[in-house]
Amino acid sequence: MNISKSDYVLGLKCPNAIWFKKFRKDLQQELNTAILERSTAVGELACEKYPGGVRITAKPWESAAITQTRQAIANNAPFIYEATLATDTGEYCAVDILQNNNDGTWNIIEVKSTTHPHDYHYLDASFQRYVFAKCGVQIRNCYILTLNPEYVRHGELDIQALFSAHDVTADLQDIDTVTTEVARIREILNGPELGIAISKTKCNKFYECGYKCHCWRDIPPYSVFDAFRGALADEVYAKYGADLHNIPDDLYTSQMHAGDIEAFLNNTEIVNPDILHDFTDRLQWPLYFLDYESIMPAVPMFDNSRPYQQICFQFSLHVQRVPGGELEHYEYLHNVASTDPRPGLIKRLIETIGYTGSVIVYNQGFEQGRNTEMARDFPEYADNLLAINDRMLDLLMPFRGRGLYRPCQRGSASIKQTLPAFVPDMSYANMGIHNGTEASEQFMDFMTGRQTAEQTATMMQNLHDYCGQDTMAMVKLLDVVQNKC
Repeated sequence: MNISKSDYVLGLKCPNAIWFKKFRKDLQQELNTAILERSTAVGELACEKYPGGVRITAKPWESAAITQTRQAIANNAPFIYEATLATDTGEYCAVDILQNNNDGTWNIIEVKSTTHPHDYHYLDASFQRYVFAKCGVQIRNCYILTLNPEYVRHGELDIQALFSAHDVTADLQDIDTVTTEVARIREILNGPELGIAISKTKCNKFYECGYKCHCWRDIPPYSVFDAFRGALADEVYAKYGADLHNIPDDLYTSQMHAGDIEAFLNNTEIVNPDILHDFTDRLQWPLYFLDYESIMPAVPMFDNSRPYQQICFQFSLHVQRVPGGELEHYEYLHNVASTDPRPGLIKRLIETIGYTGSVIVYNQGFEQGRNTEMARDFPEYADNLLAINDRMLDLLMPFRGRGLYRPCQRGSASIKQTLPAFVPDMSYANMGIHNGTEASEQFMDFMTGRQTAEQTATMMQNLHDYCGQDTMAMVKLLDVVQNKC
């Protein structure tokens, strides 16, 4: 059976997962095409940093890819893109860029669409070095090439400055270790299906496992994994199982949020008037309820932007001038593809948000962070943007601090949990856009010209509805807080 580098990493993460991948095709989740497209685009740009090479055109699992790679190596190509080899026992991989040192040795350059190497990237590179070494290619150094988080775009992309090369040679698993791990993975694959071994730490290691929905199918919706952190959750689960009804009282002191377990077991609401008053006493009218939507391009699209910088393209602003007063609604939604949304958004925001009164947001770090970045990138607006930050109040805090909590929140204070808990007549279920990820992905399709005019018109209406609901949700939740004081 063939083993790829992704198989290798998955096998190290979880023996169940690699067995499911090979033998339970019915359990496999749909691939995230947005992530795949981003990785492909970054990989293609990285090749421009090392020009003049030979591209392997066959797919890595095709024998022609190996033939092409062997020929390119024999021809002493300066660089080989997607160089592919396989061992006699079936371990195979493609290397993003194989660099010729012109002394009989080669360097592996593995491109990642992140801003720094992650733990599993080292395992990727370890497996690649193992395969190429087993195939007789002498590898001198291994590099992980990432996007440079310090790069700021000005005009055309500077490909050389866009990427950072990290020499990880000394940090990789040695050949003997990889050999041992490959043998262990093959032993797993030659055996029967394993018993499910659930672990909060393991199942979320490196990334959330795609088989979690299968392995966790019998875990209650609110369990010890929600109430306790990482290793402690695993320890409690091992002793008492996932059901919170089975844990001893003395463990309640170790829960993530005091009172959550008791509220769940007794189906009671937590109300702490002191926390609620502490929030409401700071309100100053007029109240401005503000929410941003943003895109986060891996490769900077605009001047004065960095890799993965959050670029705000929309805001919704509900305004209440006096206590109990009528609501006014303002918004900005960028509608010109391929152009920077920030200047127009900033101007509209400053025109409508005034200079006094509380600016209410949900999860202050996001809006405050975006304002700080826009102030840095557009210094002519810095004073106004930073002044808005000074007026912010975070509506998340009374809920996170358990000034208000209901068991149906399942340990979360996110607005997607607090809203149905306290304002059940408001829902995102039937909306055209359900969450910020969908908003971002659809708007990126618009910005990069991958929508029809009809799709764009529908998306714009859905974005208007979605972002407006976010700020109206804050209005309703503030009413709940005030009524519970």
